[in-house]
Amino acid sequence: MKGLAFIKILILLSMHTIASGKINVKNYGARGDGKTDDTKAIQLAINAASPLIKTIIYFPAGIYNIASYTITSNYLENYSLLFHSNLDFEGDRKKTIIRVADHIFDKSDTNANAHLFYGRQTKNISFSNLTIDLNGANNLVPENIIKNHSAIFTAHGSNYYIHDITIKNCSGNDMLIIMGEGSNLVIENCKFLNGGNFVGTSIPNKNQYDYSFIYTEWDNTLVKNNFIKQQNIDIGLGNYSGGIELHGSNSSAINNVIEGCWPGIYISSSTRGLLNNVLVKNNQLINCITGISFWLKYPMKNISIDNNVIKLTHARASKLNICAGILVPNGNEKEYSNVKANAAPIFNLRIIGNTIEADTMKSLSYAMILHSLHQSVIQDNMITGMNCGGIMLAGSKWGIDSLDVYNNTFNDFRPNNDKHAVAGYFILTDNYSAKVKDAPGFQNVIFRNNNLLRSKNNERYIAKNRGNGVFFGVFIGLPSKMIDNIRLKNNIYTDATEKTYIVKTD
Repeated sequence: MKGLAFIKILILLSMHTIASGKINVKNYGARGDGKTDDTKAIQLAINAASPLIKTIIYFPAGIYNIASYTITSNYLENYSLLFHSNLDFEGDRKKTIIRVADHIFDKSDTNANAHLFYGRQTKNISFSNLTIDLNGANNLVPENIIKNHSAIFTAHGSNYYIHDITIKNCSGNDMLIIMGEGSNLVIENCKFLNGGNFVGTSIPNKNQYDYSFIYTEWDNTLVKNNFIKQQNIDIGLGNYSGGIELHGSNSSAINNVIEGCWPGIYISSSTRGLLNNVLVKNNQLINCITGISFWLKYPMKNISIDNNVIKLTHARASKLNICAGILVPNGNEKEYSNVKANAAPIFNLRIIGNTIEADTMKSLSYAMILHSLHQSVIQDNMITGMNCGGIMLAGSKWGIDSLDVYNNTFNDFRPNNDKHAVAGYFILTDNYSAKVKDAPGFQNVIFRNNNLLRSKNNERYIAKNRGNGVFFGVFIGLPSKMIDNIRLKNNIYTDATEKTYIVKTD
């Protein structure tokens, strides 16, 4: 009889939590003791909530151990906790930790992986006041095995608000995966620590070949006021480690601090065609191999990169010998493809008011490497400490048309030791157009009112550490028919010998 009375009390308590719009996971058997597998108990709590009524799933202070998962028929989409619409997952701030158990994903089996929270076609979801520890140090990826176990995975949804949470130590492909046709995602005031090659241990997660902290395909995404960091950049930068990856139109990354990433921010083509209206503003990208990188599968339009601080560091992997503040990769190529990320042009790219700096560098450093720009502006940027290129413009299948580069300041360029590198404040090359009939090439490109400066300290540094590379003020290597399309007007040089060097490539 006492057992029956206890069950009645539990049922009444559960009914009360549902009626009040708040469900305590401990009322469904979760222990939060860091030892018990709480997966099934938390799932019972989620299942008790109606998908039609907004309900808080509350995690009191404790360490919730997640040690089991469900295998699905969707490739790399197993899950531990399945959620539906209209749920708020809420903890007791730093006192609430949801932790993946040891050694549940490190088996040499593709099925041995699962997203912690998993939902499809869901709406009105929030996560707040939680710490999620993905425990990558004890779930390292085996050789030749793809692993995909994020903290939150969702596809085809809307109205997500992820705020005031900490997620750390992800050994899977991405920490947050927001996929498919969706809209209205806000991620703000969160902390993301360690993922990809570095997962909180001195042993690298070396078999994870690609990684981003935040991957989102949804339109109307706002990623704001977050802190993203690899706490050991020497290990973290041994492989790709993206910070924020934006694939949706009408999306913004604003006021984030991103440290130790490669790149800090991806601006990537939408899965649905034209990517339109993306703003990257007031971010601090610190110790990144690449600050902002583009992935061009389809055309982009109305992209603004404004007032960011980008501090470059050298590559830790032998497969890369350059770093760049802003990168549109693989111009001057014979092949234009999704794999090379150079398969489309960009219209109305505005790069304004950014500060781009480089450290002492063990790589060739460029402030910008760009191609396929149309009706675009590069204005009022401060570029300091590069050892190879200020702004490098490359030819492509789409050419460059109507580009205005003005009021930029270039300070304290360093020498490099690469005898084959062409170095300068401005570098223009086009290997594509010289070989292709009627190629668009360079048209209506002007460099005006730029300050190309060397300080006295920089002159002394160069005299003492002069490398083997050759430095030009402006290097133009183009077919002769394009050279008249390049205008240089009212640029200020410190050294009269550092002006324009032209090589006709016909």
